[in-house]
Amino acid sequence: MESESRIKERAAGATEKAKTEAEVKGKIIEFAWWLKKYGYSEATIKMWFGRVADLVRLGCNLLNPESVKETIALQSWNITSKTMYVDAYNSFARFVGISWEKPKYRSEARLPLIPTETDIDQLIASCGKKTAAFLQLLKETGMRACEAEALRWADIDVERQVVYVRGKKRSDPGCFQCQIS
Repeated sequence: MESESRIKERAAGATEKAKTEAEVKGKIIEFAWWLKKYGYSEATIKMWFGRVADLVRLGCNLLNPESVKETIALQSWNITSKTMYVDAYNSFARFVGISWEKPKYRSEARLPLIPTETDIDQLIASCGKKTAAFLQLLKETGMRACEAEALRWADIDVERQVVYVRGKKRSDPGCFQCQIS
């Protein structure tokens, strides 16, 4: 008799846990839709959705901000990664209506590694035709990869040797003079 009641308690606990997990997964999907409705970019939605889902996979209770803080603090991620997870959860908390105090992670400013032109040329030469053309375009124009990916044939003026760029990430559109062959 006693073992039967234990089994029933475990089954009830497992059912309750599965129900809670399903609710959280549903909230994460609703969160992605909420971001879409508020005009966030597809890349941001995908990134934040993935980070919030990662927190769940790590065993975090998204409805408990202290659990989130603890989970992020215990990870061996660098400071920048922790900051990005905090930002994703902050948006999720705002969506759900949870108030919390964000942990403060501050990264050290570092000088970027700027490769020499020879290094860039060697990289381009070692790539396949499509990647090499893409990298050459980035090198000659200084445009972002997302701007180059958004190019259409109509944006390239072969006669004038000009590439017209639509602004991405809140930047202004522009045009670049480059060698088109």
